Amino acid sequence: MLTKQQLIEGFGQIGIKNGDTIMVHTSYKSLGGVEGGADTVIDAFIELAGKDGTVMFPAFNFQSWTENHYWDVLETPSRMGAITEQARLRPNAKRTPHPIYSFSVLGKRAEEFLKTDDVEAYGPNSAFALFHRINGTIVSIGLDFNSTFSMHHYIEYNVGCDYRRIKEFSGIYVGYDRKPQVKVYSMFVRKDDTVKTYINPGMNELLAAGVIKEIQVGAAKVHFATANDFYDNMSVIVREHPEKLHYIEEPKY
Repeated sequence: MLTKQQLIEGFGQIGIKNGDTIMVHTSYKSLGGVEGGADTVIDAFIELAGKDGTVMFPAFNFQSWTENHYWDVLETPSRMGAITEQARLRPNAKRTPHPIYSFSVLGKRAEEFLKTDDVEAYGPNSAFALFHRINGTIVSIGLDFNSTFSMHHYIEYNVGCDYRRIKEFSGIYVGYDRKPQVKVYSMFVRKDDTVKTYINPGMNELLAAGVIKEIQVGAAKVHFATANDFYDNMSVIVREHPEKLHYIEEPKY
């Protein structure tokens, strides 16, 4: 069982310092057991980021808005794993307002992220855009590349690609004011059902080039990159080698 101190020493290899902003994608089980459970992992990152730092966890719940057409900033659970749900439930957590791509944010910039209310998940006033502007650090714990680094969709949106399109979704939205209202939000979705997201070839290329770095913490492989490095290098792949980020599945009749 990993202790909090072992996690701090392990994740400390990333080079996180006081004042940093960290976006953490997680597989709790991949660590192989932690004393104190998911909360210990959250506390380790908060301690590493320091009193001036910010730690954000995906609180995505795609079905809530795109299928059920209802989202409550306080009640809709995260579907991104045990650590992310535990972070969402913390009394001091602030949840960013986009109902498809929300984050639970802890720390100094929480109120700043709370104001990132963009209709488009990857737009100029989105949580992703703010994270990019301040050059945060993306951390991925024990996840396959195709299930993490969600910022790559933000890059596809901003660079432009022909295999995705903007799609609007409407529903009943309950924000911090607790007043239900009908709202519309959009996301840069796959062009059609034949497009299959598969970013592993592109991500492995960035890993080999040292843009994405890898360390071991407990039983988990942990990958990390700064937002600027990831954006600048992934942009080239989006423009010049999009086949490394998706494939087309021929329809079956």
